[in-house]
Amino acid sequence: MPLSLTNHRWAKFRKTKAGVKLHLRLVFMEKGTSYPEKAVQTTAKEHDRGQLEIMVDDKECMYVFDRGYLDYERFDRMTDDGYFFLSRLRKNAAMR
Repeated sequence: MPLSLTNHRWAKFRKTKAGVKLHLRLVFMEKGTSYPEKAVQTTAKEHDRGQLEIMVDDKECMYVFDRGYLDYERFDRMTDDGYFFLSRLRKNAAMR
């Protein structure tokens, strides 16, 4: 979410920009029913991957991430620890 750098210096992102990110964990119950279970706000400068350990804490859940959270080494550890997840791969990742 973009913010005014003049009023939000604590959220400085670039030389002339400020912003924050909202990392949201949603629970999907049944068709058409979902609710937010956990929310964490960070500055836009912080990388999404840093939120994996905070957002992923229940082995009975299936987690779905966008590409901003990709960290193959962490995904390997998570899989070894019994967590389930789904994420889009980086482009050309299948060719490695």
